[in-house]
Amino acid sequence: MVTDDAAAEEPLGDADDADREEGNADRDEDDEEDGGVELTPEQAESLRRTFAIIRQGLTFDPPAVKIPEAFLTGLVDVARIVETQQKMLATSIEPIIIAHANIREQMAKAISSDAVRSIVLARAEIGRTVEQLTRNIDFAGIAAKVSQSFAEEQLALLQNLGPALEAMRASFYPPNLREISKLKIEAVNQVVMAEGIALYGLPRSSTAEALVQAKNARARREILGRRWKMISADCRAAVLSCTSAAVAPYVPFAVAALDALDSGHSAGAQALTGSLIDAVVTGYFGRDRYKYTPNKKTPTNDAYNEFTIREFIAFAPMWQAYQQFYVSNGDKVPSTFSRNATAHTVSPRQFSRRNAVQGLMLACSLLYRLDEEASYV
Repeated sequence: MVTDDAAAEEPLGDADDADREEGNADRDEDDEEDGGVELTPEQAESLRRTFAIIRQGLTFDPPAVKIPEAFLTGLVDVARIVETQQKMLATSIEPIIIAHANIREQMAKAISSDAVRSIVLARAEIGRTVEQLTRNIDFAGIAAKVSQSFAEEQLALLQNLGPALEAMRASFYPPNLREISKLKIEAVNQVVMAEGIALYGLPRSSTAEALVQAKNARARREILGRRWKMISADCRAAVLSCTSAAVAPYVPFAVAALDALDSGHSAGAQALTGSLIDAVVTGYFGRDRYKYTPNKKTPTNDAYNEFTIREFIAFAPMWQAYQQFYVSNGDKVPSTFSRNATAHTVSPRQFSRRNAVQGLMLACSLLYRLDEEASYV
């Protein structure tokens, strides 16, 4: 028995069959175009419905856009203003163009005039005249004379400059060293720094030159032994010339040490000289004395590089005079003058006439330098 529901479903089935046949036909055509791709009935139906939705989405009415009338009117006004400005510009430029044409025409006429031709002829004549004059001028002779004159002037300048440079070089040294010919600071450094023999302001030039030119330290020590009286006199003259208040307290003690030396009491002269040197150095340098005397914090004499040449010559002998000496450490007693050995030991190796002379040279040289500085103030 066929129910009503079954009868009702048959037409639907027939319609579905028809749709499927139509879809199959369409699919067959698509398959032919797409290279034979086959779709199931369900895929074909889904694709058909998707295309239908897409077509509905593509069908729309564009919105109406309305341009305000005031905007259009404004564009028209702007166009009219631009056109008017262009016309005014063309009108204002036209006279300039006409004037420019007239000037070009007048210049063309002027260039072809007789006046211009006369100028050209005159310039040509001047050129010929100059050429003729230059042929008659001996440029080589003039150049030779100029060169000779320049050379003579340079030679005269150098001849005058030589003595000036020599005088300048000599001014770097104290007066007793200025007369020494071809004196080099390296030679002076060997005497004052390396060997501790003072040369600032004393002794006299002949003795100072002998010390500088001596071949070695031993030869210089021999000069101190042979010329001790002359050196003592030079030290006395240097000290007695000091007049400043800064040096005045030390002068009597320097004279007393010189008197002891001249009287044959070289040990007493040396002992007093050692104390005098320490008093002068401490009074002048204060705590900075340790920058210029050997100690644990000052193992080198680099601090002397800050001095001028004259200062260096005056103060450099301090470096050797203050070499460290400790009896408690078993240090060997030095044979050259040592302020520390003079103060802290008694030994014939240290106390000698040569060392007394060397110590007095340093003491009196320092006083001479300090008095000189006081006169600058």
